[in-house]
Amino acid sequence: MPEVAFVMSPHQHHPLRELAESVRHELELQAVPGSLYVGGFPEPRADRVYVLLDPRSYVAAEGTEALPGDAILARTILLCVEPPPTDPSDPHLPLLRRAGAVFAIDQRAVVTLARLGIRARLLRPGYTRLHDHFDPTADRPIDVLFHGAHTLRRTRYLNRAARVLARLNCAMYLAGPEQSSLLADDKWPLLAQTKVVVNLHCGDQTRLEWRRALDAIHAGAVVVTEHSSGIAPLAAGEHLLVASADSLPFVAESLVNDPERLAKMRTAAYERLRTWIPFALPVAVLRAALVELVGEPMPAHVSLGSPRPALASEPSLSATSGTHAPPASDAHDSAPVEVEVMEETPAWASAPTPRVTVVTTLAPVADHHRLAETLDSVAQSALRDVELVIVAAGADQAGAAASTWMQAHPGIAVRLVEASADVSVGRARNAALAVARAPLCLPLDRGQELYPRCLGVLTEALDNDPDAAFAYPILEVTGAPDRFADAGGDYLLSFLGWDAQRLRRGTYIHAPALIRADVLRAVGGFAEDDRLRGFEDYDLWCRIADRGGRGRLVPEVLARRAESEHSKVLETVRPTPGAPTSALAERSPALLAGAFTPPQ
Repeated sequence: MPEVAFVMSPHQHHPLRELAESVRHELELQAVPGSLYVGGFPEPRADRVYVLLDPRSYVAAEGTEALPGDAILARTILLCVEPPPTDPSDPHLPLLRRAGAVFAIDQRAVVTLARLGIRARLLRPGYTRLHDHFDPTADRPIDVLFHGAHTLRRTRYLNRAARVLARLNCAMYLAGPEQSSLLADDKWPLLAQTKVVVNLHCGDQTRLEWRRALDAIHAGAVVVTEHSSGIAPLAAGEHLLVASADSLPFVAESLVNDPERLAKMRTAAYERLRTWIPFALPVAVLRAALVELVGEPMPAHVSLGSPRPALASEPSLSATSGTHAPPASDAHDSAPVEVEVMEETPAWASAPTPRVTVVTTLAPVADHHRLAETLDSVAQSALRDVELVIVAAGADQAGAAASTWMQAHPGIAVRLVEASADVSVGRARNAALAVARAPLCLPLDRGQELYPRCLGVLTEALDNDPDAAFAYPILEVTGAPDRFADAGGDYLLSFLGWDAQRLRRGTYIHAPALIRADVLRAVGGFAEDDRLRGFEDYDLWCRIADRGGRGRLVPEVLARRAESEHSKVLETVRPTPGAPTSALAERSPALLAGAFTPPQ
C-alpha cells in the first residue's frame, strides 16, 4: 500500500488544509496512510506518492522553483480546486500534463480540462464522519451566518440585506485576501449554533459553493442560497432554499421564524448528504490512482523543488494580546476646552448612572438635515440605560437643531453643551468626555445611525471580553454607496477582525465604536492636533494598539453611516505620505514607524 504525502504551501488558504485532512481521513479508513507537508515535497521513498493541493495557488504562493522534477511529478496527483484554465495557451497547462494524474472537485472542471486534452477525474467532497457535527436538539442562538471571501459583489448584497438582518442575531465573517473567512477551530462551533447559512456567489459564476453547503449540512444548519447550478442531489425546497440575491434576507428571516420547517429541512438535508453523497466513493477512485502511481520508477537522483523561504515578520506588538488599559497616560494636545451647559432634558438629572454615553458633535454652520435621524436612532435603542451629550461648536444652527430635538424627547437623558466655534472634532469630543458619566462611550456623528440592538450587543461584547479596549460593529454604507465603492471604499465598513499590523496600511475600523471611557482618558482622549482633522478615529486605534490594547469585532451589521465619493474616510483607508500620516507616526511610533514612507 502507498503512503500519501499531501503537499501544500503555508500561504494557501486554510480550507485547503481541511480538504486534505478529510481526504486523508477517508483514505486511512481504506487502509492508505497519509501525512500533510507544508514545507515542500518530502524525500521520495519506494512506497511514497504525492498529492499536491491546488497546484495553481501553490505555484502562486511558492513560485515555479518549488515544483519537483518530472520523476516526482510522475508520482504526484494534482488536486485542482480553483476553476481550471480555459485558454489553451495558459502556462498552467504544461504542469497538469506532467503529473501522474489529475483530479478536480467540480464536474464542470473535469469537462473543461477534457476539452483541453487533459484527463481529469472527479473528487467531489461529500459526507465524512470527520466533519459530522449534526445534533438536531442543539441550541442555535445564531439566526443567520454568512462566511466567505470578501468581494464587492458580496458586500453589495449584504448591504442591501442589512435592514432585515439587523432584526436578527446574525454573524458575518468576510475574509481579506490574506486570510480565510473562518478557521476550522472557529467554524464548526459557529455552524453548530446556527439556524441558517446564507450563500452568496463571490462573482459572476452561478455554481453552488458546494463545500460551504456541505459544512452547513454536516453541522445541522439550513442553507439559503441565491440561484445556483449544480445543487443536485439536493432538492430546492426540500433540502435547501433558493432565491434571488435581493430576496435572500427575507427568505432567511421567514425560515428563522418557522422552527418546524427549519427542523424538517435540517434533518432532510443531513439524511440526503449521509446516504446519497458519501465522500468514501470518490476517495476510492483516488485510492486506485495512488496505487497505480506506486509502480512508477524511482530514479537515483531527483529534484524536490525549492519553496520560497519564509519572509521575516513585521515587528511584533504587544497590541495583539494586551489588556484593555494602556499603561501610559498622555496629555491632551492643548488646554481643556471650556464649555457651557446650554440645556438639559428633565431626564438628565433624574437618570441613574448610565452604562453608555453617546457623544455627538455639531459644527456651527453645517447641514443638519441628518441630525434628527442620528439622534432618533439613539432614542430607539433597545438598551435604555443611555445618556446623550451633544457638543454644539457655536450656538446658532447647531444648538437650535439639537434643542428642538431635545424638547421632543424629554424622557431621554440629554445634555447640550456649547464650545467655541473653532474647536476641532477631537477637542469637542474631549469636552463631551469630560462631562460623560458612563463607563462606556460611543461617538456618533451626524449621518451615522444605530440599529436598535447596537448598544446592547456592543455592551455585552465588552462585558464578555474585559481585555478589549473597544468593540466595533460592521457598518452599512448609506448615502451613495455605489459611488463610494467606485472611489475605493466598500458597501460595508469595519468587517475585518482586529489586527494591529493591518493598521500600518490604513484604517479598516470606523466609527461608531463603543470605547471604554477609562481607556480614552488614559491615552489622552481624541486627537486635537489640527494636522489630524478627519483622522481622529484612526489616530485613536493606533495609540491604543501602540500601548498594548486591542479592539473586538462584533460581526453584525449594527450601525450605518452615509458616505459618498467625496468622503474623508477614503483618505484614511489608503493614506498617502503627508502631514496626517507624519503626525500619526509621531504619536504611535512603535506601530507606524516607516509605515507611510514614500516609495523610492
